[in-house]
Order: sequence, then C-alpha cells, then structure tokens
Amino acid sequence: QFRKKRLRFGRSRIHEWGLFAMEPIAADEMVIEYVGQNIRQVVADMREKRYAQEGIGSSYLFRVDHDTIIDATKCGNLARFINHCCT
Repeated sequence: QFRKKRLRFGRSRIHEWGLFAMEPIAADEMVIEYVGQNIRQVVADMREKRYAQEGIGSSYLFRVDHDTIIDATKCGNLARFINHCCT
C-alpha cells in the first residue's frame, strides 16, 4: 500500500535543487509519481534545444522506455527534483 513519504524540497550540491527523503525508504517502496507530458524521442530532442535557446538551464526529461519520455520541465511535480543518492 502506498503511504505518502516525508520529503523536503531544497538546495542540492548535486544539481541546484533536490528532493530529500526525511525518513528511510526501502528499495521497493513507492516514493512519488513522476508527472509530466508523455512525448517521443524526436519531440524530446526538439524541446531540449528549445529549452537551451530559452535559457532554461535544467530540463527534466525522464526516459521510460525506448519510445517514451516524460517531460516535467514546465508541467511536472516535485518528483523531477529527485537525485540518486546511496545514503
């Protein structure tokens, strides 16, 4: 069963902003759903270039599989700020 985890949004040494777990989370537990627009690779490539031209320093493009990418850059949730950490 999914229980909302205690998370904190704040500055990160890894990548400007981060989402931090405020409690231990097991490897098989759901943390938060990554939300955004489902797009194809061709669209992701175009958006990445456009974001750079617009001065958007960080884009949040998450690959789901070979054909699907979720773009959370402009319409995502806090999940886009998750960075991997072994601790």
